[in-house]
Amino acid sequence: MDSPFSEHLDSSYSPSDAEIPLIKALIQEKVHAIGMIDIETKGLEDSLAGLKARRKAHKIFIRKHKALIAPIKRLPPDILSTVFLACLPAIERPEASMTCNHPAVVISHVCRHWRQLAFDTPLLWSRIQLILPYISYCDPYYPPYHPANDEPDVNRAVASLFDAAIQRLFDTTTIWLARSRSCPLSICLEASEGAAGGFITSQLKSLEGSILTGLKRLVGLLLSQSKRWEQVRFKLAMDGHNPVFQLSRLLCLSPRDVPILRKASIVINPLDSVVEVPISPSVGLEPNHSYWDGFRMGTIHGQALQSLTLACPKAATKSKVLEVNWAGLTELSLRPYIWGPAGRRGGPHLTTDEALALLRLCPNLKRCNLAIGNGTIPWGTPPPVWDPRPTPVVAAQDRPLCRLPHLYSLILREDSRTDSLASALDLPSLRSFTQNSSIFWPRPPPSPEGLESYYSSSDAEEEKLWNDIPLVEWVQRFGYTITSIDFKHVGVPQHAVEKCLEELPNLISLTIRSPFSESWGSTLPWLEDGDTAHGCLCPKLEDLVLNSVLGSVPVQLVFNETGVLEFLTGRAKASLKTVPEVSRVSKLRYVSVGFVKPKVVDIEEELSRRGFDLEGFIGEWNYPDPPKPRSYLQTPLISDPTMDDFAVSSPYVYA
Repeated sequence: MDSPFSEHLDSSYSPSDAEIPLIKALIQEKVHAIGMIDIETKGLEDSLAGLKARRKAHKIFIRKHKALIAPIKRLPPDILSTVFLACLPAIERPEASMTCNHPAVVISHVCRHWRQLAFDTPLLWSRIQLILPYISYCDPYYPPYHPANDEPDVNRAVASLFDAAIQRLFDTTTIWLARSRSCPLSICLEASEGAAGGFITSQLKSLEGSILTGLKRLVGLLLSQSKRWEQVRFKLAMDGHNPVFQLSRLLCLSPRDVPILRKASIVINPLDSVVEVPISPSVGLEPNHSYWDGFRMGTIHGQALQSLTLACPKAATKSKVLEVNWAGLTELSLRPYIWGPAGRRGGPHLTTDEALALLRLCPNLKRCNLAIGNGTIPWGTPPPVWDPRPTPVVAAQDRPLCRLPHLYSLILREDSRTDSLASALDLPSLRSFTQNSSIFWPRPPPSPEGLESYYSSSDAEEEKLWNDIPLVEWVQRFGYTITSIDFKHVGVPQHAVEKCLEELPNLISLTIRSPFSESWGSTLPWLEDGDTAHGCLCPKLEDLVLNSVLGSVPVQLVFNETGVLEFLTGRAKASLKTVPEVSRVSKLRYVSVGFVKPKVVDIEEELSRRGFDLEGFIGEWNYPDPPKPRSYLQTPLISDPTMDDFAVSSPYVYA
């Protein structure tokens, strides 16, 4: 910008008295110019703001008019209500909690039309989830807890919180029941009749009255609608014979009180007041027999029942008190359960003969989950070591064959080497088989003298006894129809597993939840080169899960990154080499592996480098968490026991 003083700018020149007025005039001229520019800028800014406002108005206009023609607005109410129902989570999911975040509540707050439609869709409100709060105290011997001084005040505060929580659940349940009208109900209830997760202590005894009063109101509300129960999931910490307690009322209804009950899942955790006593040599340790003997769960005796899950003391499942319509069941699960403050696992429900007798009563089963054992090893003890001595068994020809023509999924949990169940079953539709054994298979003794104390037989017989895992008989009998198998036998020899896999030509999904007794070999016959799948184990395999993260298992027994990489690349080569017809080796589409060592190799990057086609492939690689750095300065945990320990979560563990 030109100026008569340009040559003197940014210098030490001092203007004369005559030059000073001229300089001031120049400055004033430019100040006036800036003012004019500001006025012009203001006009432009106002114009721009107007343009932006018009643009925003046009966008709002477009959005609102697009909303008018949105496809969802053209849906008939019956289809829209079906969409609403598809938003509901499973009854046991945390998202099903009856709060302001429940999908039914969120939907009803979108607009007036949706709100009215939500209220006119009673099925939207037919799932009742009640997870009652439990009371947990800090250790009474840990400061700053002082029973003599703090207990009355803490108990009053906790009782007040408990009562308020129960009142909220009661009010919400009342609203849900009213909005569901006459629709069948699905109910999920988790509750304890005692404090501290079901175990009454001297410090918590004074809260028992508040707990039982709240339970009485809720139980009464649910019982008033029992004729609408279609599905129930009860997880209860309870005392079955104490007349003061309330939860047993849910289980002792008559069949006419639950005429449409179709599915029942009941887990009972006996309270700590039960004394540990062995009830019979075939069961092991269980709660006091007399406590549960004769306990009649009439709620599950209805003729409409199709699915039954029980995890409770065996005395409560005796045939003389369990008058279930067995012939109507399509799903049956009898599982171990957790009881006592030490988390002891309840004994297995059935011996082999008892299991067969029960299965014969259920000819229409489609899915079955049973806990079986001969009673020599109580559940909850450390994993026992495999005993190679032959177990006395009943000859297969002495047992009538049990035919279950519709059973396609079978899960067995075994606590010891039991006599044959496979040989007494006829399962033409079996597709999915799971076998979970707590037995630990050790390596055979290094010399024949090591086995002499067990039995005297030929080397071949000894080898057979050490290598014939219970899975063998099942796959030999049903292997051709099985497409999915899941097993846990800790420490079995790899060649014993390969022997089983040879009998599974149609296997699509394989899950191994325990390591072999030696380092995993990824070579033949898992991967055999050639133009056909004849020499390759499980040629149709597509899904593979290797989960061997067990704290008590030596590192050398588990799956490692090198072995997994060799297996995957070798399998991919076998898939490319075989003829692309019926004999082709299938391409793996999903692999999940649990490692015990920290990550060293990026498996997918290494697979890509080796030419493995990752398109359509899903891999999950689970590694242990890195160790936390040790510090001598720890942040103290500061909490309010009347608030933080008053948690709404499950107070006990289920099997």
